[in-house]
Amino acid sequence: MTLNIHLLGQFKLEANGETIELPSRPAQSLLAFLALNKGVIYRREMLASLFWMDSTESNARGYLRQALWRIRKAFGEASLPWESFLEISDINICFKPQNPYWLDTEEFLKADEDTAITELLERTRLYQGELLPGFYDEWVLLERDRLQSAYQQRMAALLQKLIEAKRWKDAIQSGEAWVRLGNSPEPAFRALMQAYAGTGDLAMASNTYQRCIDLLDRELGLSPTAETRNLYDQI
Repeated sequence: MTLNIHLLGQFKLEANGETIELPSRPAQSLLAFLALNKGVIYRREMLASLFWMDSTESNARGYLRQALWRIRKAFGEASLPWESFLEISDINICFKPQNPYWLDTEEFLKADEDTAITELLERTRLYQGELLPGFYDEWVLLERDRLQSAYQQRMAALLQKLIEAKRWKDAIQSGEAWVRLGNSPEPAFRALMQAYAGTGDLAMASNTYQRCIDLLDRELGLSPTAETRNLYDQI
């Protein structure tokens, strides 16, 4: 039985088509951390201090035990043997990489800027939003920034490939998906302008440029770069 772990845009666990309920936020964060660092053996005291740094050592270790109990309980209620995925001893804890699991962040990162269009399309679609939205652990913030940067790099490469291949529909869908995720991505707006122009819809190309102006001003207090303005003038 494969354990499916979704961390991009949500926290969701699935096995055999059924959702595994794990309502505890600390338990979710702990399991996500272990899965993202599969195969790494962590000492209990290290995890306790990382996740509950403001608590006493005794309390932190107690919170860790409680989080692990909740994870085991959730797996048990889903008839999923937690021992297949977690190595837990009195000293160490580790997420086992040997057994069947699927992790969206891992699958997403299998593609890079040099990946063929079809696979790059498929893998970038796995990025449904920032890592663990609503979580503010320090390790989450660092990993979130890393994944956001990876997404931006891959999307810029994908859109360039789609424009060169004149795959206007895919370029429009991918560009709009990037815009919906926020951060005012100018490369997405430029690709959309080119794609709409490629379809002959100059009105939508112009509208997209205005959307770019409005969004940059509203969210960042900035104006479009010279590259974006020059592209609009060319179109």
